[in-house]
Order: sequence, then C-alpha cells, then structure tokens
Amino acid sequence: MATSQSRRSKKKSSRTEVRARTGRENDPANGARRELLAAKVLDKAAVLFATQGFAATSLKDVADAVGLRRSSIYYYYPDKDALLKELVQGVTLPVTQLFLDIEKEGLPPLAKIREVVRRLVIWVADPRTHFRLMDRSEADLPDAIASMHKKAKRHVLAEMIKLIETAVLAGEARSVDLRVCALSILGMTMWTAWWFQPDRGQSLEGVANEIADNAVATVKRTRPVKQVTAVADLTREIRDNLALIERMTEKNGR
Repeated sequence: MATSQSRRSKKKSSRTEVRARTGRENDPANGARRELLAAKVLDKAAVLFATQGFAATSLKDVADAVGLRRSSIYYYYPDKDALLKELVQGVTLPVTQLFLDIEKEGLPPLAKIREVVRRLVIWVADPRTHFRLMDRSEADLPDAIASMHKKAKRHVLAEMIKLIETAVLAGEARSVDLRVCALSILGMTMWTAWWFQPDRGQSLEGVANEIADNAVATVKRTRPVKQVTAVADLTREIRDNLALIERMTEKNGR
C-alpha cells in the first residue's frame, strides 16, 4: 500500500515537473530571453572566431565568454559548425533579401543600383552583421559552409551584373565590362566595413549616400544618348551604340 502510494506520488511529482518545464518553455518572456542569449552566443563566437580563428576556438571558449556551462551551449547549437553556419547565413541571407526588396520597389535601373549600394554600405558597416568575421575567416571555413558562402557571393555578383546590364540596355548607363564594373562597385561598397569609424565625424547615412553616388557615376552616361556636339563625340557615341547593339543581340540570342 505504501509502495503504491509512493509510486503515485512520484508520478504526480514527475507530471508536475513536466508541466512546469513546458510552461517555462511556452512562456513568451522565456522565449525572448532564449533568443537574446542565442544572439549573445553568436556575438561572442564571432569575436572569438575573428581573433583566434575558427579552428583554434572551441565551444568551451564560447561558453566561457558568454558565461554558460559548455553543456548549455548545446541547447542552442549542437556543434561548432552549426554555430558557424548560423553566422554565415546571418551574413548572406539579408543581402539576398535586400536585392529582392529593391526589385519590388519599381525604381529606374540606375536608381536601383544606387539604392542597393546605399543599403549595402549601411549593412556591412554595422558590426552586428558579423560581415568582417566572414571576410576574415573565409579561408578557414569548413568545406560545406565555405561552399554555401561562395555560392552566396556568386549570387550577389550575378545580381549586381544584372542591374548594370539592365541600366545599359535602358540607355541610362554606358557600355561597360559588366563583371569588372560589378566587382568594382561591390568592392567599394564592402570595403566600407573596414575603414568606416562613426567617431570620426561622418555619419553612416552620409557615407552611404556618397558611395552610392560614386557607384552610379562609374556607369552613368555623361550625356543623353542623342546629345552630341562634335565629331569625336559622335564617333564615341556610335561605338557605344554598336557595343549596346551587340550586347542586346547577345542577350536576345540566349
């Protein structure tokens, strides 16, 4: 009899503990705390990966930096690769979404290029994006994650090339080597993450606008398509138009 009561008491206690745990897990405030802690884990891991290197950093190092037991880290990330994958996706996915968002806004071709560059500068210069970590740690990424990261970079380059080509075909931009031009624009954009210092009297918004203007200036026609004033101008315009015709023919023949 006493044994039976003891079993019932233990079962009741177990059910009470399960309900208590479930209640804590479903508590929105508790969920918010978990998200904040997960973000803190990512931030600390990003700093450690950038300073020590991915290979030299252990999950215990991350746990110590956050102030958690190593076993507690597994609640958020089962291994170091999962943590790094989350960091990489946090860098690549927002950029892909940025191109999609601007495409929906219906801007003219050159205005699209300008807006993409402006937003990218603001994004890469924000230390919370961990962009500098990815740039510095790229050579140390595990193969699967490195492949994912390279694929994302190729996608960004392809999207910028497409924007420039659209501007050329619309007559807003001069005929250029699309790949070289796209890499030049992305280079000036991404490099902002390394030199911009908010305490030097420049606002990030101001810097972003200036770099966006510079990007447009690299491709914009110096005069409207039909506005020529000399034989040299006319010759140059004819050459540009022939290059444009060739590009349009290639595009239509794809």
